[in-house]
Amino acid sequence: MKLRDLFRRRKRTPSVAPLGVPVAQVWTSPSQALRALGPSPSILVVKLDHIGDFITALPAVERLRAAFPTSTISLLCAPFVVELARSTGLFASVYSFDFFGARMQAPRFANADDVSELSALGVPPHDIVIDLRQEDEARALLWGLDAKFRAGFADPANPFPLDIALPEMERCMRRKPWPAMTHSSTRLVLLVEALAHARDMQGETAPFATDALAVAETQDCVILAPGTRLGIKGWTAEGWIGLARAMVERTSLDIAVIGRGEEAETTARIAMALPPGRLRDLVGKVELADLPAVMNAAAAFVGVDTGTTHLAASLGVPTVALFSGFADVRVWAPVGPATVVLHAGAGCAPCGLSIETQCPYQRRCMSVIDPEAVLSAMSGVARHPELRRLGAAPQPELVFAAS
Repeated sequence: MKLRDLFRRRKRTPSVAPLGVPVAQVWTSPSQALRALGPSPSILVVKLDHIGDFITALPAVERLRAAFPTSTISLLCAPFVVELARSTGLFASVYSFDFFGARMQAPRFANADDVSELSALGVPPHDIVIDLRQEDEARALLWGLDAKFRAGFADPANPFPLDIALPEMERCMRRKPWPAMTHSSTRLVLLVEALAHARDMQGETAPFATDALAVAETQDCVILAPGTRLGIKGWTAEGWIGLARAMVERTSLDIAVIGRGEEAETTARIAMALPPGRLRDLVGKVELADLPAVMNAAAAFVGVDTGTTHLAASLGVPTVALFSGFADVRVWAPVGPATVVLHAGAGCAPCGLSIETQCPYQRRCMSVIDPEAVLSAMSGVARHPELRRLGAAPQPELVFAAS
């Protein structure tokens, strides 16, 4: 997106975007993007406001240094803060840009000229830029800096997308006083913690006991979990049937289906599509406390956005999550060391619709996900050699068409 287009969208946009034409794709999380920067990403702290604001940000900078001990951390600040900043010894380099001014009373929003002026300063590229201003007047300036990853505070009306963001607490609190407040210094530390946790969030395996049930039930199986409390999150029956059929045709692994009684019909249809003896029907037969044992024994797991998928991911089972447009994938995607999330990136997501019939697009966010996309995603996280040989075809780029 061009810079002028971002400024053109500075006015509040409608809350529901057109659906366009969704395309199934693998979701790349901020955690993956951060880890791709390597163990010692270069970091630029942006703190362009005043002296008191700079002082309150120092605990956050100390936390940043502790979280990224081998990184080079630099600072972009106001000219009148430069010498004070250098005296702290916290920064490898200190750059200056005069945006707010020493005595400005009413902050103004950055415009395209400001961005161009900052870009002309020639601040070196950095892997991560983190803006420690708690309101968004200067947020556009981040696009005058060469960076691979941007973090800061965000407002729904702000058109400048960040890779990691916390809500603008100050603006919310000014609209209506809250009975409990969070100190400004604590808020900045929380932003740094969000950045550090995202970098570290690879999905540690959960410590569930796994001796409650004989694991023979799902050995040499791929578990399918078609059920969900909200039907709008579900995949199509044709999708589950096609996936199961392809799996047994291309591997020696059997299919196990788990769920409650509601999944019996889908399970029966899957069984009819498979050769005799290739499906293990566990629907309604496994207690919740026994699920970790059942899942740990399996070669892989496929499910939708529901509790069993989160459980499989947290156990470290190779997991493919089929994520609908109901919830925000950036917030609610399952996390695990061998988990991949497939979604459609629909323009209407997250919709929050609780009933399937409320969707005016016939849930295309799920119907566009086909079995081949699932098999491709599975091959990238699976440990079983037959699953890895399924072949990971490149995922198509997300394309939106005019609606």
